[in-house]
Amino acid sequence: MDIVKRLAAVLLCAAAFVSCEKEEEQKYSPAAISGTWAFSASNTGSGWKEMKISAVYVFNGNGSYIVKQLKSGISAATYYHGKVYEEESSFSESDGKTYSVSCSGNDYRFESLEGKYTLVEQSADEMVFDHPTQSGVISYKLSEVTVFSSSVEPEPDPDPEEPRKPAINGTELQDGNDLVGLISDTSTGKGIPGVVVSDGYDCVATDANGVYQFKSNSLTRIIYFSTPSEYKIRVGGYPSKPETYKSIKPDGSRIRTDFALTPLEGGKENNWTFIGIGDPQCATSSNANRYAGETIPDIKQAVAGKKSVYAMTLGDIVFDSTNMWQIMVSSMASVYNGAWNILFFQTIGNHDHDSLKPDTSDDAADDYNATSTFVSFYGPTDYSFNRGDVHVVSLDDIRVTSQKNSSRSNGKTWSYGHGFTREQLEWLKKDLALVPDKENKMIFICCHIPFRTYTTDFHPDVMRLMTEFKEAHLMIGHTHYTQNYIHTSYKAKGGMPIYEHIHGSACGAWWTGTSSSTVTGEPSGYTIYDIEGAHIKDWHFKGTKRDADYQFRVFDGNDIYYENAYPLNWYTASQKVGTYTFTVKGNTNLKGAFVAELFNDDDTYWTVQLVKKSTGEKIGDFKRLSNGSSTNIAMSAFYYNVKNKSSDSYCSTTASHYWYYKPASGSPSAETDWEVVVTQKLPGSDVQHTFKCSDITRQEDFSKAFYF
Repeated sequence: MDIVKRLAAVLLCAAAFVSCEKEEEQKYSPAAISGTWAFSASNTGSGWKEMKISAVYVFNGNGSYIVKQLKSGISAATYYHGKVYEEESSFSESDGKTYSVSCSGNDYRFESLEGKYTLVEQSADEMVFDHPTQSGVISYKLSEVTVFSSSVEPEPDPDPEEPRKPAINGTELQDGNDLVGLISDTSTGKGIPGVVVSDGYDCVATDANGVYQFKSNSLTRIIYFSTPSEYKIRVGGYPSKPETYKSIKPDGSRIRTDFALTPLEGGKENNWTFIGIGDPQCATSSNANRYAGETIPDIKQAVAGKKSVYAMTLGDIVFDSTNMWQIMVSSMASVYNGAWNILFFQTIGNHDHDSLKPDTSDDAADDYNATSTFVSFYGPTDYSFNRGDVHVVSLDDIRVTSQKNSSRSNGKTWSYGHGFTREQLEWLKKDLALVPDKENKMIFICCHIPFRTYTTDFHPDVMRLMTEFKEAHLMIGHTHYTQNYIHTSYKAKGGMPIYEHIHGSACGAWWTGTSSSTVTGEPSGYTIYDIEGAHIKDWHFKGTKRDADYQFRVFDGNDIYYENAYPLNWYTASQKVGTYTFTVKGNTNLKGAFVAELFNDDDTYWTVQLVKKSTGEKIGDFKRLSNGSSTNIAMSAFYYNVKNKSSDSYCSTTASHYWYYKPASGSPSAETDWEVVVTQKLPGSDVQHTFKCSDITRQEDFSKAFYF
């Protein structure tokens, strides 16, 4: 029976009972029936006889109900004082048979039992129905189920006149708590204590019996849990994806949602791999095909044979293109790498907010509505999970404001601000307060828009909470270029500052032709983090379709690109491209210098040297340009002259990845026997990597497929 029919039945039932009177008195009303009930006995005139239960009916006091069938193999329950005493795990969702109830007047029809049943008697804990048959009237008794216990011979109630409160697995349910459930271990059937459960507004931990209970928020639409480190991530749906949630709609009744978790073989994963992916941003099926055909296979190959691999897409999965959702879900279904199904988690971005939802000018309501499509595919926007000694949190840091026109399939996009609401901050505080032993664990907070220097909209509050952990990292997307930012004012318990990893885009410059670079020139790609305990032991940027050690390029700062069109060079501070009104910015320090473009550097943990290739003898040290002091001239020249771009996105200066060294000759192209050696030292670790290059990139290289 579908929801519409059920609601119709309930309304008919309610209307009928309003007019149903006996001796000038309304005696029965389905709205008065609430709680959990089960058939317990039958009477053919020779006395009551215990009967087998086919189903349990849960009424909400408004005439509607949910139904649970006894688990296969359990044919009867143990009764005492009109209550069912059975392990709660003996009950499960229907196996496909229909167990429902409809009513008209006093006449009920229980679909699991054929025919009509007339309610003839009702008390606080029992209802009696008469059922006419060819051989006479049979009476059936429906008893309220108020206690579940594993005891076959339970202790009698202290006061039979005072019924116990409804309970789950031995835990009494408190009045007012309408979100309840049991989280159990599939290997033992027992409840799991300490699992954090949330509706996105409140967080509670399961008790010693594995039971959670709390009151829903008026905006609740999902119930979900934070997977403990010792258990596998639940996977479900088709295509398969992490499924640690269920959609619900609070209606005043008590909603029970159970989850069963499977233990990890060998316990928690002390060594595992995290993959950060920025902005797939697929607007068309062609874009999605490139993501599925280029990025996903590259990830599989890069972590081939590794176990315990988890990926996080850091927002802008689609590009204001609602029709792309199902394709993107399919592309990031569990991806097998030869040893492990890589599970892809998702963070919501600004272009993932559905602009087909109406703009009501109520920003809070618009933001809630605009996230509903993402939620329908991927679940909560603010959530957490645990792997090894790492607590991973994903947060929505987009606040939509108004709509504007877009060339994408939705026809519109949302204008937006960024940051967090007070409600989100309170949710985060509750979630983190339930993480045990924080000072010996690491935290990842995954958002779409960078934190960097922002000091409003609760950014500092979030970072202060992060400092309660041993090590803390921000995982970010949005910018379409790579940048690493060290928050020296916020140090974690282990002494390291919060490290912000801003990931370049998987889509590069929005899937332009056969190009594959971001707006600062590094290849499109992702970053791989190897986790050991509460520490990132190693990480490296991986360019899509590039070798793992391809981490930088070298240019001649004297080169002028496309002299016969829109010429650009590294050393002129202000350059115009054609009739465009934006400026391509060079830097005078680059005249006569070797220019090394590092893809994933920062100003603390990287060094660059020029050495004699034949002997390894150091010639000199490179200096790093400060952020904002130059664009990638070579990349800008290519996109403006070859790809005919007319946007200032292609002359970004925000993140400068450029290091320079001036040889005595002032002519890098005239130098011989040289090599640029780049060293990356991992924060808080003895691990370091060395990368080398002895070739200068020339204009003719730009036209090679996937060079830029």
